[in-house]
Amino acid sequence: MDEQVELLRGIWNEMKALNGRVDATNVALNDGLGGLRAELHDGLGGLRAELHDEIGTLGAKLHQAIGGLRSEFKEEFFALRTDLKTEIRRNVDRDLRLGTAVAELSLDVRELTGIVHAWRDEHRLDREDLRERVARLERRIGLDPL
Repeated sequence: MDEQVELLRGIWNEMKALNGRVDATNVALNDGLGGLRAELHDGLGGLRAELHDEIGTLGAKLHQAIGGLRSEFKEEFFALRTDLKTEIRRNVDRDLRLGTAVAELSLDVRELTGIVHAWRDEHRLDREDLRERVARLERRIGLDPL
């Protein structure tokens, strides 16, 4: 039994030594992880600051570009508006000229219609007069009127 006790004591001592080494390894790992954690935190903090600065720079560039586009748009819009007003003015002038020409043409057509009607009436009376004269001549000569 003494041998067994000695054997158990030896195992126990080895376990204590192993436990001490495990504790030392855990402490070393925790210290290493703590350092890694601090380095990672510092690195991410730096990256976060760089990213923040880059986003700020991009925002400023974007704002400047939008301002430039806005001024270009205003210039183009003003030019298009001016062109549109000019075209509208031209169209109105053209429509006025066309309206005046159509009104004058209408008056001319009305006048010509009156002249044609008067000419037709005059010729109708002349034809009636000629028919009567022809009928008198046919009666005088003795022809039967048709």
